[in-house]
Amino acid sequence: MKILAVDFDNTLFTTITYPNKVKVCFINRLVQFYVRKKHKQGWIIILNTLREKGKGLEIAISCCKEYNIPIDLVNENHFSLVNQWGDSRKIAADLYLDDRNAGFIGWLLRRSK
Repeated sequence: MKILAVDFDNTLFTTITYPNKVKVCFINRLVQFYVRKKHKQGWIIILNTLREKGKGLEIAISCCKEYNIPIDLVNENHFSLVNQWGDSRKIAADLYLDDRNAGFIGWLLRRSK
C-alpha cells in the first residue's frame, strides 16, 4: 500500500485568502492528473490540509468532489498505520505534494537564481 498526501491550498487549487474568506480560483490540472493517476494505481489519497473542521474544510472537500479528485481520507492517517504506530498529528505518506515542499526540483531552481 502506497500513500499520497496532497495539500489543498495552492497545490490542488490556487486560492486567494482574504481576511475571513478563501476564494478558490482554479484547479491545478497537473496535480489533479497526478493524483488521479496514483489513485488508479492503487495509492491511498489523503487530503492533508491546515484547514480544520468547519466551513474552510467543507469548501476544500466540496471542491475535490466537484472536480472528481479522489480523496480517501482527510487530515488523518490510514487505519493500518494507526494500528501499527498509534494516532499521530503527522500524516504518514510515501509521497507529499505541497506548495511549501520544494523537493529536489525546487532546490535546483533556487540554486540557479
